[in-house]
Amino acid sequence: MLRKTGGMRYRILLILALLISLSACEINRLRQAEELHNNRRYASAIQELDRFILTAQNGALITRAELLRSSSYLELAKMAIQRQNWPLAIRFLKISNSPESDQELALIYRTLAIEAEANRDLETSSYYLNMILREIPESILVPEVLYRKLVRYFTVNLDNPATWSTYKRLYDAYPDNPYEIQARNYASRLIPAMIDYARTLSNTGYHTDALALLFEIDKYPVVDHTVIQRIISDVYQAQAEELLVAENYLGADQMFRIALQYNPDKRAEINARLSSITQLFIERGDRYLAERDFENALIHYNKTFEIIPGYEPAVRAIERLNQVRINIARAQEVVREAENLEAGRRYSDALRLYQQAFQLEAKPEYRQKIQIMQNLIEAERNPEGFAQRIINEYRGGSLNNKLRQQKANLLTRYRPSEIRDTGWKILLSTGQYKYEARYDILTPQETFFYVWQVNLRDRTILPLNRISEELMQ
Repeated sequence: MLRKTGGMRYRILLILALLISLSACEINRLRQAEELHNNRRYASAIQELDRFILTAQNGALITRAELLRSSSYLELAKMAIQRQNWPLAIRFLKISNSPESDQELALIYRTLAIEAEANRDLETSSYYLNMILREIPESILVPEVLYRKLVRYFTVNLDNPATWSTYKRLYDAYPDNPYEIQARNYASRLIPAMIDYARTLSNTGYHTDALALLFEIDKYPVVDHTVIQRIISDVYQAQAEELLVAENYLGADQMFRIALQYNPDKRAEINARLSSITQLFIERGDRYLAERDFENALIHYNKTFEIIPGYEPAVRAIERLNQVRINIARAQEVVREAENLEAGRRYSDALRLYQQAFQLEAKPEYRQKIQIMQNLIEAERNPEGFAQRIINEYRGGSLNNKLRQQKANLLTRYRPSEIRDTGWKILLSTGQYKYEARYDILTPQETFFYVWQVNLRDRTILPLNRISEELMQ
């Protein structure tokens, strides 16, 4: 066992010795590359560093080598810059790929952009400006680039939307930067047209779009914020007036109050306008009350108190609403009693209770119940006579009139002695409170048998054959 342990220690020490030897070798190779770099032999340094990075095992040394190679490419790029060899400088800087090389690359792009602009090659100039924004978005030159693009949009392209969009980007990322402050001179010239457009949107009913535009421009230091706030107030007020026309008084009230927040100078005007809609709240509440929508009715009545505390018409309206609720509940109780009396065929007593319920709440079904009870009372007293009266009163006596007209037509073809008229016959029919009403006209060649079923309960008449149906038309 002791012999095995000793052998293991020996192997470990041997491995450590080898590693130390390799590390020392790699350090020496890296120092040689550093000496080349320090002696300004950058190309040779890069060759050595490339070979080192491919074969080295020590991660920390590889990182140092990569940084040194980046520095070597940067120095080569600076030499190319001195000779104004821009393509070569750009190539070296991109390979260098460091924060310092990025800033140098941005400077080259700016130089090339300015030269192209001086030569009136705006397309190329824009290309290099965009390269800064795309490849080096953290460059300190970005505010200047955005400013140059903004000026070109405004003065050359006459593209106001692009000008405004670029200014927003400049301000949002670099507020109070010297270039942003210079850009305000151009951005502020766009504001009058944008305000006019917002007003046009509002005047044509696009209030939400108008407000979105006004809120956007109000975020930037190129407007008179007091003026914008007043215009926003105008838009909310216009929206309130439209809601009034649409009888949306709750919405109108909300819009008026928001308008007042943005322009307190309108307090007297808006308060007067709010006061004028208190009666409109009452009227709308009354409509909801008529529809038995008590919740919305109460909301509208109570809304007036926010405008005029203790508004007397609203107080009376709420009292009326509460009484209606009481009457409805009482009417339902009375109807249940009446239905029990009706089931016991006590129609006169049921009629009295249905009439009482109708006085409490004028529901159509209560009125219909009253009519049915009156019909049933008549049917109990004299069913045949009641059936005859229903026939006689149908559409103002139209059935009797048409029967007389039918007999008059027959007299043009037959002698009076040849026409026999049976008159009305009222007979009991199948079903409770239902009777048949018959009327026959006989001639030597033609017979007319008319028959209807009369429902005494609801005073309806149903034809039982085709000629009876035709007579009713």
